[in-house]
Amino acid sequence: MKHYKFDMEKKNENLNSPSREVNAEISNIYNFKNSFGIERNWMYLERHNSIKKIKRLIIPDEIIMLTSFLTSDVSKIKNYLIYIDFGKYSINGNIIEFEDLELDIIIKKDGTFEIVDMDELIEEYEEKRIGKKDFYKILLESTNIINYFEKIGPIQYFKNRFGEKSINWLMDLG
Repeated sequence: MKHYKFDMEKKNENLNSPSREVNAEISNIYNFKNSFGIERNWMYLERHNSIKKIKRLIIPDEIIMLTSFLTSDVSKIKNYLIYIDFGKYSINGNIIEFEDLELDIIIKKDGTFEIVDMDELIEEYEEKRIGKKDFYKILLESTNIINYFEKIGPIQYFKNRFGEKSINWLMDLG
């Protein structure tokens, strides 16, 4: 599982995963209704180096984090519009932490979406690294989100839920 730590005062993002640890300087922080937008340049890693810039919408009252990427035209993820991570937040002063609990939904630029890593979510639950309460909370929330996606579309759903300003900022990668 990945663990994110955002120091909003020092403008730093720390990502810890089983394969790597990344410390990155946040270039901009935006305050939206019940959320924070952070923006930073990509750091060279062993993969995904076609990414140039990353934006995250951190929503501490929810169980999701939204991410968008500015990529080169040859990127494997060039058709991603919004990447949804499911997890849980904790806040301590100016530090916001997000524990990624594996399930992801990818919204593509053509408006379609794809659910990924369901097997990893189930495995983490079976290995007791994710509690029953969090497991069912993620399943219920992802089902609700998908139902709304099918009714009104992903972008309209997020604009209705989190505000037009924050979602337009997240999708503006120019």
